[in-house]
Amino acid sequence: MFKKVIVGDDGLDGGRDALALAQAIAPDAELIIASAYPWDATPSRFTQLGYANILRDDTTKALRRRREEAGLSDARIVAIPDSSPARALHRLAEQEQADLLVVGSARHGAIGRMLLGDVSRDVLHGSPCPVAVAPLDGDIRRPARIGIAFDHSPEAERALAVGVGLAEALGAAVEVREVVAADLLPAIGGYPIARLDEIEQELVGDAQARLDAVVAGLGTSVALRARAVDGDLGARLAELAGEVDLLVCGSRAWGAVRRVVLGSTANRLIHHAACPVMVVPRSADVELPALPADAEAATA
Repeated sequence: MFKKVIVGDDGLDGGRDALALAQAIAPDAELIIASAYPWDATPSRFTQLGYANILRDDTTKALRRRREEAGLSDARIVAIPDSSPARALHRLAEQEQADLLVVGSARHGAIGRMLLGDVSRDVLHGSPCPVAVAPLDGDIRRPARIGIAFDHSPEAERALAVGVGLAEALGAAVEVREVVAADLLPAIGGYPIARLDEIEQELVGDAQARLDAVVAGLGTSVALRARAVDGDLGARLAELAGEVDLLVCGSRAWGAVRRVVLGSTANRLIHHAACPVMVVPRSADVELPALPADAEAATA
């Protein structure tokens, strides 16, 4: 399914979790373990080039230790000079034409290490490829059940395709969930709508019929169950996350380049879901500046 995967390493537990997740969902992929160190090579900092070299060397050594601990002698390592870890991962993903970015949630660490707390959210904003986020202290395993959030949008359709394709590659079962936000039904003149329960049931029934039609057209052999439910979107998807080993959802595509724009629901899921979450953009095929020579020199 995924051929080339970049793992963002913070030098702490988040990097270890991210690497474990990458191995669980893409066991046969080419792995690149990457970390950013805070350096901006502007002319005013030329006199501090020696300090930049120290940061690069320390980051490279940390990445080598991570690779050795994981027993991944074939994995490549890349140390990237950039004050923004998210931007560094985006540039590397585009340069390498990676299929997947994997990051973890982590507590803040030392200077020169990648800080993947809210950085996990920043990586999702603007990612050129799907991003998987490992939960802090979560149970990471090869997915036996994959949940997919679906709402008939183009982004959800792509998430469905990716989730089902991954399930086929891993031999996993699939649980597709569509949430009908019946609690958002309007009132008339400030008074509740009559027969609200019946209307909700009709909405869920219509959604289930549409969902069944979508699933019937997939032509997949994986064990798949699709359910339409009503209720609060965030709560229902959090409930699904507690039932599966990986939750796949789409992002909104925004602007000419269709980069990832993370909605509030997906943002809440990556920080609080009980399982790893993969966010899939509709598409993002753009060019960014090439990596600095320092980054290429630090590639092993």
